[in-house]
Amino acid sequence: MTFTVIAAVCVLLLLAYIFDLTSAKTRIPAVILLLTLGWGVRQLTDFAKIEIPDLTPVLPFFGTIGLILIVLEGSLELELERSKLPLIGKSIVGSFLPWHWLSPLPIHSNILVIQPCKPD
Repeated sequence: MTFTVIAAVCVLLLLAYIFDLTSAKTRIPAVILLLTLGWGVRQLTDFAKIEIPDLTPVLPFFGTIGLILIVLEGSLELELERSKLPLIGKSIVGSFLPWHWLSPLPIHSNILVIQPCKPD
């Protein structure tokens, strides 16, 4: 079982690397190819009745790590120049204005939480 899991992870990593290399030529983002691969693997395991271990407890951790990697990779492509400072300032002000306007409103968890009705 352990060998099968390690081999599957290695094959998936190789496929991800191949998708990354070919995405520039096919103009299909590697993320789309990886999502399609994940969907296909899931369909294949369901069809072949292969039991996949429940990974629900570790999914938030891997999701957080994935989001951090996406943000850090995106930040590598940023080019800060003096000509972009006014746009950056407007973006910062624009991101805080809705928060400032909505903060005095009584939008609290009372609206979001649905309380069960007590039977009579």
